[in-house]
Amino acid sequence: MHINDAEFFKKLRSTFTIEAHEHLRTISLSLLELEKISIEEDKKIIVETIHREFHSLKGASRAVSMKEIESLCHILENIFSKTKKETLELNEQMFDVFNESIDTIEDILSLNEDEIKDVSVIMGKLKKIECGSLTKNKSIKFDSNVNLNKDIKPDINIKPKYVQEENINNIKDFEDIKIKEDIKTQDSNIIKVNEDRASEIVRVSKSKLDSLLLQGEEMIYAKLTSIQRAKEIKEIKELLDLWKKENDYTFIEMLENNIGTLLKSAENEAKTIETMTDTFIEDIKKIMLLPFSSIIEIFPKMVRDLSRYMGKEIEFISKGTEIEIDRRILEEMKDPFMHIIRNCIDHGIRKFSKGTIKLNIIQVSSDTVKIEISDDGVGIDIEKLKEKAVKNGVLTQGQVNSIDDESAKMLIFKSGISTSDIITDISGRGLGLAIVHEKVQKLEGTISLKSEKEKGTTFTIMLPITISTNRGIIVRVEKHDFVIPTGKVEKVMRVSKDDVEIIENRATILVDGYIIPIVRLKDILEIQDKRIEESSSDVISILVVNDMENKIALSVDEIIIEQEVLVKRFNKQLKKVRNITGATILGSGEVVPILAVNDLIKSSLKNGNKSLNIIDNSEKDIIQSKMIIVVEDSITSRTLLKNILESHGYSVKTAVNGLEGWKLIKSEKFDLVITDVEMPEMDGFELTSKIRNDSEISEIPVILVTSLESREDKERGIDVGASAYIVKSDFRQNNLLETIKRLI
Repeated sequence: MHINDAEFFKKLRSTFTIEAHEHLRTISLSLLELEKISIEEDKKIIVETIHREFHSLKGASRAVSMKEIESLCHILENIFSKTKKETLELNEQMFDVFNESIDTIEDILSLNEDEIKDVSVIMGKLKKIECGSLTKNKSIKFDSNVNLNKDIKPDINIKPKYVQEENINNIKDFEDIKIKEDIKTQDSNIIKVNEDRASEIVRVSKSKLDSLLLQGEEMIYAKLTSIQRAKEIKEIKELLDLWKKENDYTFIEMLENNIGTLLKSAENEAKTIETMTDTFIEDIKKIMLLPFSSIIEIFPKMVRDLSRYMGKEIEFISKGTEIEIDRRILEEMKDPFMHIIRNCIDHGIRKFSKGTIKLNIIQVSSDTVKIEISDDGVGIDIEKLKEKAVKNGVLTQGQVNSIDDESAKMLIFKSGISTSDIITDISGRGLGLAIVHEKVQKLEGTISLKSEKEKGTTFTIMLPITISTNRGIIVRVEKHDFVIPTGKVEKVMRVSKDDVEIIENRATILVDGYIIPIVRLKDILEIQDKRIEESSSDVISILVVNDMENKIALSVDEIIIEQEVLVKRFNKQLKKVRNITGATILGSGEVVPILAVNDLIKSSLKNGNKSLNIIDNSEKDIIQSKMIIVVEDSITSRTLLKNILESHGYSVKTAVNGLEGWKLIKSEKFDLVITDVEMPEMDGFELTSKIRNDSEISEIPVILVTSLESREDKERGIDVGASAYIVKSDFRQNNLLETIKRLI
């Protein structure tokens, strides 16, 4: 159906109005809480929320040419940016102005298209706040008795005055279900749909749909319970069969027949409930699906307006927008998509340049969709990104020097980092991509990026198609059961303790080419039952989990099963419980905690040394009792080798040349010698030869670590009796440690 420009713009305005009310609701409630709160850390979180909401609302209002709202949001964003940086202190009078600003924006949203709202007065007040001249009144008196966990009353009126609670035109409370409809005049209570599709279309309240989905998920408990009952009856029948073999009483056959009938009924019932529940939930999920085009239609105009404003000529191309995804995911991702596209416009493509931004949506499986947003611009300046990370205190100079370019690129998703040299109304605050990262993580998705200098940047986002019934892996630790969400688990493995390597004083495992630290789940959760003996098994059960930034391998006593779980989230009073996000009820009736993987990974960083518990204490004692001498004339190489060895539990002594090394070897007991070849006084070849010719120490392993890499040098090393020959140009820490482990 063809839609002319006027109709299209009217539709965009309607979409924007719905979005704006959501932003304003969050801001209003946050302002109320901020005015009362006294805990500094919580104040910072609320200020960050308000700052982000104004940032998002500003971008959306620009896209639909709502200049007055854009101007108000821009200055409000600046004010809360200063508050966040603690260069501006809020007071009571400022909060009055903030709330007046919200009312003004609500009034603007209620106007007809040809009406204009004068915002000069409120803008004047906001500018006084921004420049710090509205600070005469006393600062906010925070009530220390405020209960932060108390629910905020839901009846706060932040809706436009013209909207009535029961008015069918309050389209905020309704959702279009894969349809294009025409809304009649504002006074009408009739919603007209295209007549040729009227028999297929139903307009449903969002709250009813959400309630229906919740009821469907509750049915999972009935399904799991019926499966468990059938299993229990089956176990009784198996016991009865064993008893029957030992006894020959006729009533046993009658009992057996009754239990057999009961078992068959229970199995049929379980199968029926399972089919009904699964079908019901799948149908509800389909109702919740909307095409990407329902939110993407706003982007071409946004790209056009922004590119012209910035003196650029940019074409926007989209593919795959007909693919459908859960409405709730679509709503959450609208702002992140907008932030990425704005980033491409502002950072990717040079001023006075032509360029292209592409949006490509691909359904990669029945439950996953891939979104690629790319530009053909200048790419990401890695060095500038590192510089900003240090300048803004996100990383130290040492940390920046040690990370590779791939890791450095991900810094762009950190709050407060931007490669822009100046802060403008378009960007430069380092906020937008942090919001993107946060939203994708919340939706159990992943985000990555590729960037090549002068060729462009591509953001790749993987998202689930539906907010599906949760699945979890049930694990056992110290006879306690826990659930780890399946979406956070990359791999489930059983590995030998022999495959565990100690690197930088942490137990690690090599998985798909990556070195991943192993941490015992019971150490993170700080549970220890003294009555339970440590397992002596040589095999470890681990789950590799990630939070988009880090990976760890969780060691558990037992991996039980992967299955559907009905998630019961904690209420506000328990939201800050560390490492646990909720609970589930199994078919057996057992209540099991659901673990928060993000918290587990953060907690694991504090348990680094405990990771060595993976290895038997006897093995650690053996390592720590070994004495190694490093003979090396270069202080840099000597210090490096000493640090590597000591960080892995070895005792180390050093010598600056072969002669000093020889004197130490003769006077003290060493388990291994590591020596350079080219040294003054006595070289490594001569030192090795003297060791091999001394009957008291001839069996000590000797490793030559040298820059000499010719075939002749290696053969000479073999001739004098070296146990191993490692060339410095090919030096790898793991190779050295593995060689030492084999020799001693």
